[in-house]
Order: sequence, then C-alpha cells, then structure tokens
Amino acid sequence: MKRYLAMGLLPLLMTACSSDNGLSEDYRYTPPTAVATNNTAEFDKPFDLVWSRAERWFSDNQLPLLSQERGSGLLAAQQQGYAEGLSFLDCGVGGSKVAIENPTLRVNLILTESLGKTVATVNVKGSTSVSFVESDGSHIAAPSVTPTCVSNGKLEEALMAALND
Repeated sequence: MKRYLAMGLLPLLMTACSSDNGLSEDYRYTPPTAVATNNTAEFDKPFDLVWSRAERWFSDNQLPLLSQERGSGLLAAQQQGYAEGLSFLDCGVGGSKVAIENPTLRVNLILTESLGKTVATVNVKGSTSVSFVESDGSHIAAPSVTPTCVSNGKLEEALMAALND
C-alpha cells in the first residue's frame, strides 16, 4: 500500500518541484534567444571616407562617441536611456505586467584598411531594466530580475548601409 501511495505522490512532487512558484504569466520575464548577425563588411572605399560616414552616422543617431582612436580604427559609443535602443536590441519578453525599459546601448566599430579597401566590424551590446506595472500604471523596480539583451541585427544593417552609401 505504501508503495502505491508513494507512486501516486511522485508525479505531484515532480510537478511541484518544476513549477515557477505560482508566478502568473503576467509577471514572467523570458530572456531572448540570440540570433546570428552579420557584423562585418568590406567596402571598396577609402578609409577616410568610411571613417567620416561612421562619425556622421553616430551623430545622426544620437549615439555620442566615447572614444575615437583613428590609429587603431576604433569608434566606441554608449547611450544610457536610449529611446531607440529597444529597436536595435532584443531584451526578452515580459508578461502583461512587466515593462522592459531604460535600455543602454553600447556600440564598438572597428575600421581597418587593407589593399585600398576598408573593412568594418561592429559589435553591439546592451542592457536594460525590468519593472512590474501596477494597475494605476506606476512601475515598481524588479532588481531581482536580470534581463539579458542581444543584438537583433538592425543596427549593424543600418550602420553598414550608411558606411557603403
């Protein structure tokens, strides 16, 4: 009898151990799945022209350059609270009571010259915060939720198009 009772309780225990402690779908955060992006391109254009186009692109997109090291070919930008950040980043999905907000976008562009051509490699990183949304619309910070952000490839595509314009 004890054996049958134990076998009957086993599925119940397994379900309890694998549950999410009753967390409603409304309050769930699901991290993104990384996708492959094309972050390198070669241009049949002079280095100086591509460098100037890159500076202009960063300026036009309100991404202030933190570093411009022409000798090493590095342009680095970061913007906190960047309104357009979530259009370039996939920071996961939240339930109806979860807000993914305040994205910080970091972009490193490396330009190198080889045989009269310019090679561009761009790396995009980001972070964001998560809040729970109350019924009155107020947001309660959720510091225990650590969101993950990955590039969705749109920034790389837009930047490479501008460099090759």
